[in-house]
Amino acid sequence: MNPASEPRHKILIVDDSKTIVTVINNILKKDYETCSAENGLKAVESFKKEKPDLILMDVEMPEMNGFEACKKIKALDSENNGFTPIIFITGKGDLKSMKIGLESGGQDYLAKPFEPEELLARVQAVLRTKKLYNELMNAYAIIEREQDIVASIQQSLLCKDLPKIPGFQFFADYQPSSKASGDYYDFTRIDENHLGVLVADVSGHGSPAAVIMAMMRVILRSFLSTIHSPKEVLEKINESLCDNQKAGHFITAFYGVIHLPTRKMKFASAGHNPPLLIDYDSGNTLELRTEKGFPLMIHPKNEIEEKEVVLPLNSKLICYTDGFTEARGRDQEMYGLERLKQNSLEMGRSLNAKTLGQALKNHVQAYLNGHEFTDDFTLVILQVES
Repeated sequence: MNPASEPRHKILIVDDSKTIVTVINNILKKDYETCSAENGLKAVESFKKEKPDLILMDVEMPEMNGFEACKKIKALDSENNGFTPIIFITGKGDLKSMKIGLESGGQDYLAKPFEPEELLARVQAVLRTKKLYNELMNAYAIIEREQDIVASIQQSLLCKDLPKIPGFQFFADYQPSSKASGDYYDFTRIDENHLGVLVADVSGHGSPAAVIMAMMRVILRSFLSTIHSPKEVLEKINESLCDNQKAGHFITAFYGVIHLPTRKMKFASAGHNPPLLIDYDSGNTLELRTEKGFPLMIHPKNEIEEKEVVLPLNSKLICYTDGFTEARGRDQEMYGLERLKQNSLEMGRSLNAKTLGQALKNHVQAYLNGHEFTDDFTLVILQVES
């Protein structure tokens, strides 16, 4: 121990015996600052005031015993994301007492009488653990800040302003399961007569998925002026990502290009969940599936099928990622495509795109019944007015 090279740690000694406090203080005072408390209740008060690095705690004391004091101190630590190690020093050296002490939150247990060298060794070992904990928390804080930056960049890449096109209404919502995610949606006005609609889902979560999503956006935008075919766009994106990214991720994607004057939409899918096209006049619901096309980034040669459909008047196109349909309630049953289909048909008759989107979100939240989403989710709705 070299007190000149680092600040002296403060140790709180808790014991109702002044003699024991004096003995421990004499062992520690060369290398550590010390303070003391005479029972568990005073220990909690001293912990708040002195903010010690380590606590040496007796068990059998008046007003509040050491086990109870340990629980209260650990609760206060938890509120502040702190870690104050506690070593029990007591004459109760039986296995049951040791178990109770460790279960109450203690880090170590030393029976009286003890040798000064053993006490110093235990103190040094526990303080090393505290140092490692602090270093880990600092590392987490750095990662947290970096994730905040990535999340901010990702939010800036998402479509901020929904299209304003006569005869159409739009809704889009995105919820990451962590600060950043691999879900992505975009509306791109290719030219005066064409609108592109993209929904994609990068496997995994967090910053790596978000970076791949950003790459996909850049590649997509670079092709829009020269390629209008959804099939060709997805195939080009796949080739480019396979050439430049070896992270072991994959992307499912749906891309549709709508000819606005005729409402004809060409679309292609790379293994993505089938969007729903609901015709409210007829009551028909069409799942927009394709036969060819597996997720992107699996193999550079990915032959993708392209289809065409007319978006009827008084219809809605509902695109989503699997985090929405795979949300699980308390019974672990998934929300599912059929539930989404039924609710979109029933509620969508009287609701516009924006209010339907919010209603579907509220419905799946109620289905979760207090559980959290375990995956990113995106919901995009395009409404063709009657």
